Amino acid sequence: MPSPHRRPEGPGGTGVGRPCGPMLSQVTPPDDQGAHPLAPIGFDRTRVDEARAGGYSSELAARVVRIDRGWATLQGTRKARRVPLRECPQIVVGDWVVPDGQGVLQRLERRSLLVRQSVSGRDEPQHMAANVDVVVVTWALDTRVGSSRLLDMLTLAHDSGAVPVLVLSKVDTSDSGEALIAELGGALDGVEVVTTSTVTGDGLDRLRALTADRTVVLLGASGAGKSTLTNVLLGNDAQETNEVGRTGEGRHTTTRRELLALPGGGAIIDTPGIRAATSWDDGEEEDESPRFPDLDALAEECRFSDCSHLGTPGCALDRAVTDGTLDRRRRAEFLAYVEERSTKDEARSAATRQRGRDANRRHRP
Repeated sequence: MPSPHRRPEGPGGTGVGRPCGPMLSQVTPPDDQGAHPLAPIGFDRTRVDEARAGGYSSELAARVVRIDRGWATLQGTRKARRVPLRECPQIVVGDWVVPDGQGVLQRLERRSLLVRQSVSGRDEPQHMAANVDVVVVTWALDTRVGSSRLLDMLTLAHDSGAVPVLVLSKVDTSDSGEALIAELGGALDGVEVVTTSTVTGDGLDRLRALTADRTVVLLGASGAGKSTLTNVLLGNDAQETNEVGRTGEGRHTTTRRELLALPGGGAIIDTPGIRAATSWDDGEEEDESPRFPDLDALAEECRFSDCSHLGTPGCALDRAVTDGTLDRRRRAEFLAYVEERSTKDEARSAATRQRGRDANRRHRP
């Protein structure tokens, strides 16, 4: 079992990096349905072999299907049971656990990990789901929320190690899909885009095909239609749905992450709507490519080094907006990115200073 003091692990146990998720055709559905009682929700032959290689009984394996109020709900081969989190290793919904010879739960290797920067303000990661095959980023075409959040969610999906899929929901309410796809440009490289409508049925068969026999997580802002799509895939009304408010933000229908079995095989994790999707950076990848290299270069032409890029005399970005070579929305996304980058740098510096103070206190006579 990993020490709780280790640096948070990525999909392969080597830290959260930027793996490029495999294309969907490379995600092989279990070919041994029924070979293990939990095969329908992902405990495939490789998992059986992994458990046996570790000296564990695969018949005692369980999947984490829910975490709330200090308890984890584990789905075993015969029934689900609740276990206090203090008796578990570091786990998240989607993890696989199995007891060792002493009855202590051990976590099996993670194949993927969806993780973001903690929204608490601390410089630490927040794990959202593990062992996911497909991350379905859901975006409502009638939303008023800026597309910068969509870019952030696509980054999280890519970083997880799973296959990213973009679902543009509520296509019956708007014809802005093609414009949004053009705006996202290279951010959609390797990402299949599916336009859906639960009113007309458009795209739902393709969505079912993409999720069959796989573990899927739905990621999106409140009001994006995640719970509605979850109900479509489940074939029932298991998840409550709500209307979107006047601001374009939905109400948080889903209040916790929960893994549910799909009919015919596979599983789906519905997540609460997210307002922040900042990717987790552990500080070890200093050569990460900038998101806006052209605007970084343009900003160097500003008259002042501390230019705010909003009304400052001699601002190169203002000049580009005025002459029409830079879209106002893209400038806003760039400024949000600069602020995010600055905040992460400040948080990391503060954390480094705090570790230094803690070390000094430990070494005082």
